[in-house]
Amino acid sequence: MASEIEKPKRKWTAGRILLILSLGLNLLIVGLVAGAIVNRPHGPDRPPKIADLGFGPYVRSLSREDQAALATAFKAEEGNFRERRETLRRQFEELLTALRATPYDHDAVQAIITSQQEEALASQRMGGRLFLDHLAGMSDAERTAYADKLESDVKRWRRDKPDDD
Repeated sequence: MASEIEKPKRKWTAGRILLILSLGLNLLIVGLVAGAIVNRPHGPDRPPKIADLGFGPYVRSLSREDQAALATAFKAEEGNFRERRETLRRQFEELLTALRATPYDHDAVQAIITSQQEEALASQRMGGRLFLDHLAGMSDAERTAYADKLESDVKRWRRDKPDDD
């Protein structure tokens, strides 16, 4: 079958893999921060999971009232987050187009990834600012009680952590 033309296989270069991993990590960070602030924990004794890499452990140790206050503060700025999320969606589509482009334009892909990193960092900063503002609004006694609860929770989570994690 000499008339059949063999299609060249796309190579998974280290650069391509790194770009995809970087994009995934950026999207993960945005989701973690937003999820940690908005979602309530599934119980105070639940050990942290990978989704807790953001502010999850800190938020989980807050009282339900404090979690509700933080969620309210987040919702007050939700418009900024929605805009940021829409920007990330658009950039993801642009990235897919750039990855499929021939010839490959490394600078275009790099610009998209850099922009996504900046968006993710803006989300992290917003979450951090809201959390710090909440802590600043606590009395000394409330902050001390929170620190004790956080310490206790972290010790319990470490003790309860399965060996295969």
